[in-house]
Amino acid sequence: MTNSTRPSTASDAQSDTPVETDTPVAADGGSGEDGGPVVILHVEPDARSAELLTTFAERFADGFAVRSVDGMEAALGAVDAADCVVTEQRLPDGSGVDLVDRIRGRGIDVPVVFHTTCRERETEARTLAAGADAYFPKRPERGQYDRILERLGGLVGDGSRASRTATTVSPDRPSSSVKASQSEE
Repeated sequence: MTNSTRPSTASDAQSDTPVETDTPVAADGGSGEDGGPVVILHVEPDARSAELLTTFAERFADGFAVRSVDGMEAALGAVDAADCVVTEQRLPDGSGVDLVDRIRGRGIDVPVVFHTTCRERETEARTLAAGADAYFPKRPERGQYDRILERLGGLVGDGSRASRTATTVSPDRPSSSVKASQSEE
């Protein structure tokens, strides 16, 4: 097994702010562009939430590496090195919808998935209309990370925006799907 070093985030023991750490990640079995792990850019202002996704993706799922940042500007500086993006809607320097607009405005076509505390249908509709590929409300359920990573694996493995379908997963309503090409017309 070949190991590479990818940046990830861990909580600083004395504060709850994210700090960059180098985590060894298996380079085989992933489906990123270089055959290595799929690099997830995780845009999450809450250090504990960032640590949960990082821990789950890198320890319990094969083929993923996570780079966490806490806001939109940091994400815009790091998106070129990512295979996909997972973002919170509420960011300290903007919103997840603003982030998607700016990413798409640059012509960058990475899959974007929302994992957010926002549960309003209007917010969900705005994220999908902006070009997000999936919307997952945060909830205290272990299986949510499995579903997010499964969706990301499918989106990154596909690579074709025209054939991607935007999805919503919510405990309050059944899963719904919208073809990306339909929302772009």
